Amino acid sequence: MRPRATILPVLVFALASCAVVAQAQAPAAAPKPGPEIKKLGVMVGKFANEGEMKAGAMGPNSPVQKVTGTDDCRWTSGGFGVLCNSTVDIGGMKGTEVALAYYDPTSKTYHYHSVDSAGDIDDSTGTVEGNTWTWIGQSIEGGHAMHSRFIMKVISKDSFEYTVESGDSESSMVPVMSGKETRVVAAAKPPMSKPASQ
Repeated sequence: MRPRATILPVLVFALASCAVVAQAQAPAAAPKPGPEIKKLGVMVGKFANEGEMKAGAMGPNSPVQKVTGTDDCRWTSGGFGVLCNSTVDIGGMKGTEVALAYYDPTSKTYHYHSVDSAGDIDDSTGTVEGNTWTWIGQSIEGGHAMHSRFIMKVISKDSFEYTVESGDSESSMVPVMSGKETRVVAAAKPPMSKPASQ
């Protein structure tokens, strides 16, 4: 028969072990997007795009072209990213694009990846200073690698102005498009993240 003096510590250890196991099985608190991610909210909503393509941007003798379109951007992945579906009409040439934007806490930069209905792709990193966002990256346009810079300046809670620069190298980039986007449908709140499944 085991003495009572040794049974008590064994019972305490067993109860403590059960508490640790129960705590380990409790659902983890859902991660929440931080303030850096929430800054992407300036992109969320449905926007009307009005601008112009500069003369020569679509070829040596191409004229100025009117640009119209829409951007429908929504929070995705529990509010950790923004997914955009866009349409564009440049001088009668129509296209669509889908893009994903998110924040990388390791590099402390924003990322933007897109593909359009012409097969062109864009891979950019972004920074924000005050009301100005600057996205710099590389794109493939018609099978040709290009460098690009997209600058958006927020001018009100529902609008921003933009300029697009492009070139064969970073030093050769020139303005190719400019315009303004105006939010026509209010931004939805980001969805709540769910706890990781057990």
